[in-house]
Amino acid sequence: MAWGRAELAALTAPVAEAGREELRGTARGGLVNLVGAAVSGLGGLAVTWLAAVALTPAEAGAFFAATSVFMLAGAVARLGTPTGLVYWVARLHRNGRDGAIGSALRLGLWPAAIASFAAAAALLAAAPMFARPDLVRLLAVFIPASVAMEALLAATRGYRLMGPSVVIDKLGRTLAQLAGLAAIAWAGAATAQWITFAWVLPYFPAALAAAWYLLRRHRAAAVDREFPDRVSARAFWGFTAPRAVASVAQLGLQRLDIIMVAALAGLGPAAVYTVATRFVIVGQLASGAVGQSVQPRAAAAMAAGEPASARSLYQESTAWIVALTWPVYLAVGLLADWYLRLFGSGYATDEARLVVWVLVPAMMCASACGVVDSMLSMAGKTSWQLLDVSIALAVNVGLNLALIPPLGVVGAAIAWSAAVLVNNLVPLAQLWRTFGLHPFGALTRRALLAAGLAFGALPLAAVPFGPLWTLGALAAAGAAWAVALLRYRTRI
Repeated sequence: MAWGRAELAALTAPVAEAGREELRGTARGGLVNLVGAAVSGLGGLAVTWLAAVALTPAEAGAFFAATSVFMLAGAVARLGTPTGLVYWVARLHRNGRDGAIGSALRLGLWPAAIASFAAAAALLAAAPMFARPDLVRLLAVFIPASVAMEALLAATRGYRLMGPSVVIDKLGRTLAQLAGLAAIAWAGAATAQWITFAWVLPYFPAALAAAWYLLRRHRAAAVDREFPDRVSARAFWGFTAPRAVASVAQLGLQRLDIIMVAALAGLGPAAVYTVATRFVIVGQLASGAVGQSVQPRAAAAMAAGEPASARSLYQESTAWIVALTWPVYLAVGLLADWYLRLFGSGYATDEARLVVWVLVPAMMCASACGVVDSMLSMAGKTSWQLLDVSIALAVNVGLNLALIPPLGVVGAAIAWSAAVLVNNLVPLAQLWRTFGLHPFGALTRRALLAAGLAFGALPLAAVPFGPLWTLGALAAAGAAWAVALLRYRTRI
């Protein structure tokens, strides 16, 4: 039977329109998340700056190391439930099984709550092992609030609602932390204890707000209670359990190096290393913002057997990430001295500059891989993800132990860069070979080329003429970039 163009167009039109609607939905959620990520990223840099200028390097290092311990303990206690809840709520909601969402929430939230109190108790008992046990004890009390906030907001994202995560976490919690630290610094009462308290306190009201919103949303869903539908514990934890370990390893890649620098080189170098690596937060939050919007839609596309939609989501979102992160990474690399001096002249050292230069290319490579971690987990391959991130963490820890004693913070940067490359390139190869999914669509290739030229090659050519010429070239590139993004906003 011969098919004409009209017949083929009629058959493919619904699929194409569905794909475009998915992209539009992702764009809307991604835009909301990006606004929150911008505030959260700049707020995180401001928190680091306030701690660096208000405290001595040793006290600042103690604060950064203690908060890293807090984040790792929270990751252990979450048991992977944020990803599990996004995955199950999105799939159930897409398939019209809203009646089963309650069972998924119970399966995820109750174990995480129990684990969070156990983690708090364990950290209280282990506090004397750390350099500043007082800070560790203070933070341990708020682990249940942190776990509750993350898990509850993840469930709302399963409904494709990005607003609660942005308003409660990225805006509310971040701005509250910043206000508290600024008030303490302005009052001249800055100590490591007060700075830590101001940083951790907002987790409690944020958890309450997240619980209120999810309860309100879940009750509003139409559920036929005469014919209950449930998710089995085996199915829920079969997906979530590997992610529980993977999430700890993933956060370990981001935070463990600070703890190891503090233990192997001292609190002062830990502060220098934290300051030198904070620019990475901006890129991670941009990737995370897009990833949070992509996750529920990718899960739904995979569940519906729509690989073309998943491919479009992956490639378009990678173009967004490159367009947002490469300018930041390249600008920080070219103006490393200026960036470091923002935190005080004591942080603008040769070692800190080398840390920046080692990390920039690794983070650019990670951005070019897009939300590879989210795509692999939403494809149901959490066991693969666990293996990948475990290998990356082993690389990170092994190289840290080998390189920090002789090279200090530069050794930690090399270890982190190697782990980042492993954690992105290995899952990318798996995703590409198994599902035919890769991030290098036409728009991504254009974004990579344009960002590399505008923020890399051209400003680099101005370096011999002095830093002001480099800054001018970056400013011109930034203005042109903003105009281009505005001009092609409907395509991106």
